Amino acid sequence: MKKYEQQYYFLRKAKENESLPSLCPDDNTSDKNYDFEEFPAAASPFFFLNAGREYGEKRNIPSTQRIPSILFDGTNLLVSSSMREALLELDIPHLHMHPSVYIHDDGKWHEDYWYMTFVQRFDCWSRGESEYDNEDEPIQLGGFDLFEVYKFHFDEKLLNSIPLSQRLLFKMGGAVNAFIVCHESILKIFKSGDGDGVRFVKVEDY
Repeated sequence: MKKYEQQYYFLRKAKENESLPSLCPDDNTSDKNYDFEEFPAAASPFFFLNAGREYGEKRNIPSTQRIPSILFDGTNLLVSSSMREALLELDIPHLHMHPSVYIHDDGKWHEDYWYMTFVQRFDCWSRGESEYDNEDEPIQLGGFDLFEVYKFHFDEKLLNSIPLSQRLLFKMGGAVNAFIVCHESILKIFKSGDGDGVRFVKVEDY
């Protein structure tokens, strides 16, 4: 049987394409706790811009003309409507998705996006087996201690106690590098669209 570190993947922004946008919220969205609170479906959409536009212009990096199906706001994701529909069928714990708009460098609105918010993180990495900075004081955020983790190993006993259906997709807790973690069995959802914007890093290889 595969180790858990071989079954799970971090969803990370593709690094080889500097033309891809790096998102930042507009002023109205930035005033909201959109990355960890659930918002009513009827609430106004979240709006995002390309924070890397000025950087690209200064270095003559052309802005992409093909917007990927997955966009990144730090370690968080905006996904297409088709991906949202597939995720809704799985009833992922603590996951809420809110309609979102990406305004590209050319001013065009791309409205077929949903922001993935995890209202709770899943702290499931082993303090005994993982490699992390445990000499300095952890960063305290929202009442939680966050560590800089260099090599993740899962708490096998904890994962054994939870049905797979309840841990298919989650946001890593207890770590500064709070990646979204995806089980291999549902990777196809995130590969179903234009995948230029995402790379899949096996936890074992991180």
